[in-house]
Amino acid sequence: MKHYFPNVFFVLLIAFCSGCGNSNKSEKPGRQKENFDFDWRFSRGDFPEASQPNFDDSEWEEIDVPHDWAILDEFSPDNPTGRPGGFSSGGVGWYRKTFFLGEEAAESKISIEFGGVYENSEVWINGHYLGLRPYGYISFNYDLTPYLNANGNNIIAVRVDNSQQPSARWYTGCGINRHVWLVKTNKLHVARHGVFVTTPHVTSESAQVAIRTTIKNDWEHDEPFQLVQELYTSSNELVGKSEVTAQVDPGKDTTFDQKLTLFEPDLWSPDDPTLYTLKTLLRQKDSPMDELHTPVGIRYFEFSPDNGFSLNGERMKMKGVNIHADLGALGTALNNRVLERRLEILKDMGCNAIRTAHYPHSEELMEMCDRMGFMVMDEAFDEWLESWPFGGIKPPKGKAKYGYHLHFDEWAEKDLTELIRRDRNHPSVILWSVGNEIPDACFEIGTERLKKLMGVVREEDPTRPITAGITHMHLANESGFASQLDVTGYNGGGGSAFMYEADKETYPDRIFLATEVPHSFQTRGVYRTQSWYRGQNPLGGIMKVPNLTEEEVFTDVPKHYSSSYDNAMVRIGARDSWRRTRDLPYMAGEFRWTGFDYLGESLMGWPARFWNYGIIDMAGFPKDTYFFYKSQWTDAPMVHILPHWNWLGKEGVEIPVVAYSNGESVELFLNGKSLGEKEMDDKMDLVWLVPYEPGVLVAKGKRNGEVVSEMEVVTAGSPAKIQLLADRQAIKADRQNVVHVEVNILDNNNHFVPNASNRIQFKIDGEASIIAVDNGDPLNEESFDNLSRKVFNGKCLVIVKSNGKPGKFTLTAEAEGLEEAEITVLTR
Repeated sequence: MKHYFPNVFFVLLIAFCSGCGNSNKSEKPGRQKENFDFDWRFSRGDFPEASQPNFDDSEWEEIDVPHDWAILDEFSPDNPTGRPGGFSSGGVGWYRKTFFLGEEAAESKISIEFGGVYENSEVWINGHYLGLRPYGYISFNYDLTPYLNANGNNIIAVRVDNSQQPSARWYTGCGINRHVWLVKTNKLHVARHGVFVTTPHVTSESAQVAIRTTIKNDWEHDEPFQLVQELYTSSNELVGKSEVTAQVDPGKDTTFDQKLTLFEPDLWSPDDPTLYTLKTLLRQKDSPMDELHTPVGIRYFEFSPDNGFSLNGERMKMKGVNIHADLGALGTALNNRVLERRLEILKDMGCNAIRTAHYPHSEELMEMCDRMGFMVMDEAFDEWLESWPFGGIKPPKGKAKYGYHLHFDEWAEKDLTELIRRDRNHPSVILWSVGNEIPDACFEIGTERLKKLMGVVREEDPTRPITAGITHMHLANESGFASQLDVTGYNGGGGSAFMYEADKETYPDRIFLATEVPHSFQTRGVYRTQSWYRGQNPLGGIMKVPNLTEEEVFTDVPKHYSSSYDNAMVRIGARDSWRRTRDLPYMAGEFRWTGFDYLGESLMGWPARFWNYGIIDMAGFPKDTYFFYKSQWTDAPMVHILPHWNWLGKEGVEIPVVAYSNGESVELFLNGKSLGEKEMDDKMDLVWLVPYEPGVLVAKGKRNGEVVSEMEVVTAGSPAKIQLLADRQAIKADRQNVVHVEVNILDNNNHFVPNASNRIQFKIDGEASIIAVDNGDPLNEESFDNLSRKVFNGKCLVIVKSNGKPGKFTLTAEAEGLEEAEITVLTR
């Protein structure tokens, strides 16, 4: 049995998504979409009167959104979020914004779009209550039209309540943490999420493009109009057109179907993410009434029980990672460029897929995945109603005490519908996931709930398969839950034992996807030679990873830090997990946990605000495991060796040196002397035990006997200077664009000092401000807006944001005993 999904292509982007770059306004004939992020007022606490227009907010803080008030609060072991929330705060907060509308507003439909508000948001306009949205990760809108003051001031007020804790199993942040937009249209217009584009038939020779458009008429009369669809290439060449004349009854909406045929289409893929543009034009009496631009990606894919996954007819593995929505030092306050940089780092590693763990992420992420070439497993929920049925005692419902189970019955179908309608046109979205490790899967009632949610998905988008990430697979098999899914997602191999092979025998028609594995730990620049497993030795026939040495070489590592040798894990490490996914032909792919370190889920407790799951640290610096994946997921020649070579005091001690490479062999040298060449064959890594002596360690990767890649690690001297590296030399002066400045400690010979811990003081002059400083250290307790920071193992990161004025800014870094450094960036 094969499952063939001819695909949707891409988005309602210009219409309503909040991720169309950082431009402040998008104007098309009959439609205006205004960035509504700027000039809000905010205060912590509860102020019931703040919903009314005459409330005095003059003493409140002036802010822009996206905004997360918890990230700059004090993290404390006494905070009620506890380990799950990274010891962050919660509470209630209010936002207010005053805005002016001209006379033309009287003839327009005006709505407000929120990309997400965490959580339990309530909204008022000019004192009129608009509604409640409990789920903090879902986008939503309100029609403001009936309550607006045309040609006058208007006040919008938002109450946010994240006071009941814990509300999730990770750091959630608090506030209006995604973009806000004000949308103005004519009264005859394309409805919200009103363009749905699919490609029912796709080959390399042609593609049929099906467009379903919903037109809404808010006039008290009806007149004929023309609905025109035009498809353009990236070079603005018109390649398809369809036009119909129709009309819609007053106060109603009507859906229209149109088709185009495209010959020799350029297909969308991770390696070549080609996008077309669909222009939807609404005209009446030769006057433009509405216009939307929908980026379109054309592709087809197949899941097979025997052959895994293929895209555009080519078999491939999903080489994926799970990511949470927090952006490290910014918390959950979305910044487009910070998110984009993270995706760039993953792309360079060879990653081609993202799982949105474990809730709806921003539409900006979807737009970037479309443009940059990532396939997406788009996930809706982390919990439904039940708790885990263990220990003989039925626990309270849900997974978090004040989690989504409190809202599931009333809101789950509404939230799922909103997610699908928002994202169903994105070519990056390959799978819908209706849940992660849902305890309901253990019960027959859970299978009934699954059927209802799958029915919602099928109604809104019949073109994609449905999955869920499952642990305790043996119970999900017994209940029928796992077999109900189109694609069965295995978290941690399915539970306490890896169940791929056994389940394949029992369920030969099942489609297998490793949705969350491996769970390995690593702290950047930290090493232990003794292997460590969380809670137990690995089960299910997985060979235990041996210790690299008989006795621990590195004995002074704090317990909150994890080894970068891929020998600290739950059940299985990165190498063994990927080998299984790669070699089992029926495995569609793997999403490792996680791409980046994320706030919350502090396994070892205070003072760690997070744990070390990521292959990239919270500041965006790759750990050694990153290069393991690069060696497996990319073709460009590379070699990477670990650990660093600053081990003074360990002269003569055998230190394991590990090499990752996509070459055929690697030769290792110490101080010019060859320590031997080793063949990769089918190995995931190569290991030498090297008696330590200071100097230069060099690895040379070879193909066909020729050196094609090289890496050098040098024993550095004492810290002497600061290096500043900006990811961009100029940014847009728009109050949203940022520059990431990497800070490195060097010795007098400009060698990186891998164990440096100097405290650096930062200052900035010019048209920008420092919004965050981070070093990736799980034990760092300092506030992220503190302008002083110790580097962690030689590095830290400064994020600088434009203040909206063109010019330039200069960042200066100073430290006691070190040569200071500065860097200048243009804003324009």
